[in-house]
Amino acid sequence: KIHLTGEVTEDDIDQLYMIWKPVCQGCRINLKDSPNCFCGLVPPVNGHRKSGLWQKTSEIVTILGPDPADEFRCPNDSPAGLTNLGATCYANSILQCLYMNTTFRNGLFSLEPDILKQYPVLDQLSRLFSQLFFRNKAFIDSAPFIKTLDLDNEVQQDSHEFLTLLLSLLERCLLSSNIPKARTLVQD
Repeated sequence: KIHLTGEVTEDDIDQLYMIWKPVCQGCRINLKDSPNCFCGLVPPVNGHRKSGLWQKTSEIVTILGPDPADEFRCPNDSPAGLTNLGATCYANSILQCLYMNTTFRNGLFSLEPDILKQYPVLDQLSRLFSQLFFRNKAFIDSAPFIKTLDLDNEVQQDSHEFLTLLLSLLERCLLSSNIPKARTLVQD
């Protein structure tokens, strides 16, 4: 109500905006007639809305699909992951460890192209390491390398046993190289 004088008093403003109502103490619904109730505004912890701003998956994401930027690693100096093809985590962890060994990685990168063609395991391993080194994706597909070794991706294996067998295989393949450092890459 505006007074006959045309003045708006503090009491008029309080009445207009219902500021006089008490602060809500957690009614868990949004009281539409109280400016002091924010209970229904934000969903509770681990909660979500079926529609609107706080819905679990927004409508635009549903229409457009996931953000391709989520597939890129950030920052670029952080290592990329390897896709888990089932029970291949033992192989992926060994491959990550070998990749982080810069002497081993650089030795693999120095191999002659004809050696890579002759030994598919060396070719696929060098391709995998190249992708880990040069691509800025968050994860790299390890399937071609796993397929080269004929590993069953549904059977979990022992990591140490896999490492021993892989290094033995690589050592035999590397003996054909004309580069002295490459021939002793596994021993070094």
